[in-house]
Amino acid sequence: MDLKKTVELRKTVEERLDLMIQAEIISENTAAFCAEAAELMLKEPGDREGEKLNMFITHLAMAADRMERGKTGEVAIDAGVFETVRREPCFGEAVRLRDSILKAAPAEFTEAEADFLTIHLCNLLTEIDEA
Repeated sequence: MDLKKTVELRKTVEERLDLMIQAEIISENTAAFCAEAAELMLKEPGDREGEKLNMFITHLAMAADRMERGKTGEVAIDAGVFETVRREPCFGEAVRLRDSILKAAPAEFTEAEADFLTIHLCNLLTEIDEA
């Protein structure tokens, strides 16, 4: 990805996180964690579509905030749906990225939230493979 696009995506992510802080949707701690995750994603090889990256960062921010507040009552992903994702060629890479991102999380993520992140990451990685 070229430098100009990386800078634009970084700015868009920062603006989105700032809006979420101002609206008191997430904490500054969560925003910092998500900014680190965005940097990790921007350093990965391949191109990024801003809309998908922002969708991932938004989900990550909301999930991190829920985990930080102890709100862990989310619904698990349907087993059949997740099994379909497991068969995707990018699944292993998505799990590797998810685990790397979650090492810096402000709170431990539930299995259901981690699975949702894996699906979002597969979506991002599939986009790269098709580019």
